[in-house]
Amino acid sequence: MMKLTGPHLNALKAPLALLALAAILGAGIITYTRTQIVRHQHTLIAQESHLREARSRYQRSGDERDLIVRFMGPYQELQGRGLIGPERRINWLEALRASNQQAHLFGAEYQIGTQQAYPFAQELNAPKLGMAQSVMKLTLRLAHEGELMRFLRSLESQNVGIFDINQCIIDRAAGPMTVARVHPNLTAECELAWITINPEPPERRQ
Repeated sequence: MMKLTGPHLNALKAPLALLALAAILGAGIITYTRTQIVRHQHTLIAQESHLREARSRYQRSGDERDLIVRFMGPYQELQGRGLIGPERRINWLEALRASNQQAHLFGAEYQIGTQQAYPFAQELNAPKLGMAQSVMKLTLRLAHEGELMRFLRSLESQNVGIFDINQCIIDRAAGPMTVARVHPNLTAECELAWITINPEPPERRQ
């Protein structure tokens, strides 16, 4: 059996030192490589997330474009009828005068309240569409009941806005009724709700 002596140990010092240094360098390289792998994995995950988000945005933009193309015609039609956009009160009053003449009434008096939120927007599942209404109270003098429907149909045909008829109360006018169309026989008190939609731009939505 070979016995290690002082000279032998001295001869092994350099190789053992090199071996220890190589082991340390190897461990450091392995640790560094693992760190780089983990870092690149995190970068890959983040890039994949950005890619999915970009694809989702692209898909949404395509869907929104298809919706715009699909509904542009009806949207422009409603906009032309005065439903979408700001109120057009001057057009309403001109339509009242025209309908009064076409229905051959004895006159129409009106009062318009301030614009308010449409109370039935939630029921229509449209709370974010910016639906509003302005209530108009009308006093009409009629020769007979048929003139009221003629007036309302004429008002609708003017295409100056969309309105709901909240109520209409017809009462006998003062004085004796007559078949001859000399003076009004009836008085109608009506309440109309002129409805508009003025949606907020996307940047103002919550």
